[in-house]
This record gives sequence, structure tokens and C-alpha cells, in this order.
Amino acid sequence: MLLGGYPLDMAAARQHVSVDLDVEVASILRSHAEEAHVSEGEIMDRALRVYDLRSLVARIRARSDLDEEAAMALGREELQAVRAERDAP
Repeated sequence: MLLGGYPLDMAAARQHVSVDLDVEVASILRSHAEEAHVSEGEIMDRALRVYDLRSLVARIRARSDLDEEAAMALGREELQAVRAERDAP
């Protein structure tokens, strides 16, 4: 079962952290959370996961012969496959 796009056992293993943000960045965070109807923590979680995914793609590219366009295309394909599996009944 999923909660916020992640397995329930993953959501249960959460840890509280405090982060100081620039006033403008905090405002952007609140705005995105309101628009998405999720918590500010969920927006932060999503942002960090995207950052980590980009880092992973960069590391994979460094060890392969894929150019940036091919690596991004492969990343998009994998993301679509994961989303399709997640959204399947």
C-alpha cells in the first residue's frame, strides 16, 4: 500500500529534522505545498529525492558511454515505468 507515493513502511520510517530556510525559499515551499495539498515536509522530501535522482544519473553517466540526452531519455523511461507500476490497480 502507498502513502504519498511511497510504500507505507517507508513513510513510517520518518525522522523529524529542522531546517533553516531563506524567507523567500520558505514562501515558495509553503506555496508549493498549498497548491499540491500536501505538507511542506512532503515537498522537501520530493525535492531531495529529485536531487538524489539527478545525482544518480550523473554517476551512472560517468561510468557509461551514454551522452546526456541518452541518459535523460533512459531516466524518463524508467520513471514512467515506475509510475505506471505504482498507479496500476
